[in-house]
Formats: sequence, structure tokens, C-alpha cells
Amino acid sequence: MHLAQRAYVLLAFTAVLAIAGIWSPEPMIAGLWRWPAMLLLGGVALEAAASGRRSWHLDVAARPRAFLGSPLRVWLVLRNDSASALTIECLVLLPSGFDGPRQARRLRAGAHAETREVLTLLPMRLGAQRWPGARMRALGRFGLIWWSREQSLERSIVVAPDIASPLDAAPHRLASGARPWRGGGAGSELRQLRTYVAGDPLSRIDWKATARARHLISRELSEDQHLDVLVAIDAGRASRIRIGRIDRLGLYANVAARFAETATRNDDRVGLLVFCDRPLAVCAPQRGRPAVLGMRRTLEQLAPRHAESDPLDAAIKARRLLKHRSLIVLLTDLEDPAAADSLLRAARVLTPPHLVVVAGIESAELAAAAAAAGEEGSDPWLVLAAREQRARARRRCALLARVGVPALLAPHEELGERVLAQYERLRRARRV
Repeated sequence: MHLAQRAYVLLAFTAVLAIAGIWSPEPMIAGLWRWPAMLLLGGVALEAAASGRRSWHLDVAARPRAFLGSPLRVWLVLRNDSASALTIECLVLLPSGFDGPRQARRLRAGAHAETREVLTLLPMRLGAQRWPGARMRALGRFGLIWWSREQSLERSIVVAPDIASPLDAAPHRLASGARPWRGGGAGSELRQLRTYVAGDPLSRIDWKATARARHLISRELSEDQHLDVLVAIDAGRASRIRIGRIDRLGLYANVAARFAETATRNDDRVGLLVFCDRPLAVCAPQRGRPAVLGMRRTLEQLAPRHAESDPLDAAIKARRLLKHRSLIVLLTDLEDPAAADSLLRAARVLTPPHLVVVAGIESAELAAAAAAAGEEGSDPWLVLAAREQRARARRRCALLARVGVPALLAPHEELGERVLAQYERLRRARRV
């Protein structure tokens, strides 16, 4: 219970009249303070009796599923079932996995009416996020007292990895402007029959069609390159580092989910391996919609771990899981010197027979610190340390490239695009 502005006015008026009565010789003035005091006490008593009979409810309306890193609109819904207008102030406690405005809001609803106010939140953590509740206070009927109330909100929102944009739904384009296509090759499916051209293998001549056409006809077969792709995500200590408004693990999950949508459109089989100091979750490579749904359900349950990552243990698990040559996309921290040796050993375990692509995030803070040389107030030792750290990361990428493992180090907003471009480039070159 808190006094409202009108109650403070009555209290101040009562105090002024009481002081005037003390100093005034008139007996009538000495007792005037009792009237505003009685008015205040009577109003509080009536409000207390009426507040228990007022019926109102605050709720949260939102979609049951949100996408990591994409703004979510949520509505605060105040429903007033009483016969008088209602004014409340509320502070909605946000789920731990959301970021958004945390100031108190004032809502007004007429008698037997409903009002709404929109909030824009940012999902920052995967998984089911439950609303803790709301702290509220309602203004009494006479505007004297704020009557406090706490209410639990029986609502939860599942935060899933982000989905591909409508532009990504089209066939993915390479940086050079080329785009993947299904053309003639040495596959097993018949694409078309055409006139024989000098140099065509004799095994491709269709003798029945040749007999009908009375000249040589060749079979042209479709290219049936169906890859097995495994996306490996590092959920170790370094994945807790914030990148923008989400952590690295959330960014890896978004990249993996979008990658799965692209790979399944190419009719490739795609799977998932999440690891820390040991493998945490595995989805065997599948084709089509079941692969995408299975990966998204697994990614929704991810949370960063406090332990150091062991890429070598994950490589051994991937080697056992994959039965023939596959493409393995490893999303990890390339700037962490502690995992350098383990990452190199993991690459040597997987190649051959598999082709491995390692992708990591280039820290914007590290790049800014390395470029701050000569600026006013810059610490030269900090600049040297940042430059040395970046040089080590680049040397690590070069060392991986020497053992046949392409390494990508990109800003966080370009990581997904760079990984998809590398996948299309390797697929087009038939490296897998």
C-alpha cells in the first residue's frame, strides 16, 4: 500500500490547518484540521473495502515461439471486470533469456473494458523461457491509495534458432555472382536424350533410341551429388562470450539452423554434433524436413557450458558417426589459444577421409583495440597485445590450411554468409 498524490495533498492540508490552529487564538480554527483528516481516513477505509471487490487481471499475450536475436512483440493485456474505471502501474518481470524495457508502465481501462500495451523484447537465450510474474499496484476508487498486488503469469515462450529470410529461400548465390545448378554429369538418373557428339562414351549410347531415330542417340545423365554434411558446434566456455546482444553459442545455433535449410534444399543429408569437453548432443545426418526439425529441436535445448572444449573428442565421435566421406563444418573459437593444439589434432583425425571447414568469429573489440594505435588515450601495451592475438589467430588459420582444412575468420554479422558461400563453393567444385 502506497499513498497517492491526492492523499499527500490532504495530509499537507491537514498539517497546515493544524499548525494554523496552534498559533491562532480562534478556537474554531484550532479544530479545522480534523475535517481533512477525517476525509482522508474515511476515504482510505472505503477504498480498502472496495479494493477487495474489484475484479481485474493482467496477462501477457505473445506468440508461443520466438526466434533468437529477432525482436518479439509482446502485449500487456489489462482486463477490468469491475463497474468503475481502473488505473494500474505494473512492472513485468522479464524471463532471464529476454532483454527489453524494465521500467514500470501505467495502464488505464474503463469499466468492463480491456486495454493493451505493446512491448518489444529481444530473445537472447535458447530454450523455454517462463515469465516470472508481475508486480502491480492499483489506484483506489477515490485516488488516495495505491493498493499493491503480485501476480504470477502462467506463460512461457520457446526461443528457437532464427529462420532463413525470404531472400535466403532462393538458391544461394556465391560472392562471384555464380549460382548452383543441376546439370549434366555422371550420375544415375536420366536427364535427357540427345544426338551423339564425338567424344561421348560408347556406354552412354541408347541403342533402342538410336534404332528408332536411325542415328546415334546418347543418354545424358543428371548430376546426383548428394552430400553428407555434419555441423559441429562448440558449446564450451568461450561460447558464453557476448557477440552483440546474444552469445556466441546463439550465433552458432542460428548459423547451423540456416545452414540446414540450405543443405536440405540441395537434397543433401545434414546432421548436428554439439560438444564441450565431451559430445553433448548428436543428430545423425538426414535428408529433408525431418533433418531441419530434428536439428532445431536439439538446438533449442542448448546452453553454454563452463568447461573447456575438446575438439579432439568431438572429432573421434564424428569419425564413428560418418560412414563415408562427408563435409564437416566446425563452428568454434579460432582466437582461443588454449584450444589450438586440440583443434589441429582434431583436423588431422578427420582429414582424410572427410573434408573439414572450421569457422570462427573475429572479435570486433579485438580489431578495434588493434587499430587504436596513435589515438589519444590508447594504451600501447593493449594495442600490442591485441595485434599479437590477431596475428596468432591468423597463423592458426594458416596452419589449418596447410593440413587441408579451410579456416574462416569473419565478423559475427558475416559468419553465416561466409559459411554458406564456402559450402556452395566446395559443392560446386565437387570437393566432397
